[in-house]
Amino acid sequence: MGKSRRPSTGRSLWTKRLRRSGISKRDTLEERSPSPFRRQPVRGETDRSPHVSWDPQQLGQQVERTFVITGANSGIGLETARDLVGRGAHVVLAVRDTSRGEAAAARLAGPGSTDVVELDLADLDQVASCSKQLLDTYENLAALICNAGIMGGPLLLSSQGFERQMATNHLGHAALIAALWPLLDGSASRVVLVSSNEGRRGQLSPHTTREQLLNPDPYDGKQVYRNTKQANLLFAQELNRRCAEADSPVTSVAVHPGAAGTNLLARQLERGGHDVLARVSKVVSTVLLRSPALGAFATLRSIDPQTPSGAFVGPTKFGQLRGPPELLDVYPSARDPDTAARLWEITEWVLERPLPI
Repeated sequence: MGKSRRPSTGRSLWTKRLRRSGISKRDTLEERSPSPFRRQPVRGETDRSPHVSWDPQQLGQQVERTFVITGANSGIGLETARDLVGRGAHVVLAVRDTSRGEAAAARLAGPGSTDVVELDLADLDQVASCSKQLLDTYENLAALICNAGIMGGPLLLSSQGFERQMATNHLGHAALIAALWPLLDGSASRVVLVSSNEGRRGQLSPHTTREQLLNPDPYDGKQVYRNTKQANLLFAQELNRRCAEADSPVTSVAVHPGAAGTNLLARQLERGGHDVLARVSKVVSTVLLRSPALGAFATLRSIDPQTPSGAFVGPTKFGQLRGPPELLDVYPSARDPDTAARLWEITEWVLERPLPI
């Protein structure tokens, strides 16, 4: 467990970040025409639910509340942590490289505090070790934000021999949720899974085999990534359904961050030995894509109690690439309960135990 850090006092001013990114606060507040993406009714929704506009001030202060964010040393995870620390929260940065995590935590200014723990989602034994540290340290969590992810690249295997993208993006997070359940189920905690609209092209079905999910052959890195994002949304929907059925106070929400310059692609190109393409990708991302701070906007809305449980949150403009966070329709490939049940079954087989809900 890293040393708890209380950054220097400062304010996290979301309005300034919006202005620097070319989006005014008025853009986030003004009423818009209904989204063209139809939504299914979600648990907890009322006529007063925030359908098309959301003010980050609604989230309010988060003093004496603890959040765990995976992959929080860069990109959207770091910007989410920055905002929450600015609201007075205690944020645990769960990262693969603790030295980078400590460096990131040192840059977070605000009245809140941070801690850094080692978490390698591609190693289920290490997930268990990290979970034990958190269980020994904290009594409850306001939210577990499953943000970390990898994309594409050559075929790599996890420590347990599974395809690394599926192991990192889905299996590791499922194992973390299961292990931290005592910290979640004891209070009205929220589980947030960062998905993507790329998941609409996922190919998981009720007939998906273990081999197809865990060790696909032939290997298509792009398609596997899509499958992992479909799995994130399927798992979020099924988790929320099961919590409602069991009268658990835990709720689950999925997020599509839109097109944000997170260097996710660049890191995968570097792992594949394509250094020149990686540098080009970083430049293009900086110029064409919106900032990670705006990508974090959807995640922040997802932890607002006024956001209905079971929701799918993300931008709707320019093909769901840009704009303020709204409530999206769950795409058909993630709406099938039989596919969700099959994913749940294979996940339990991998974890070698039933999931706790």
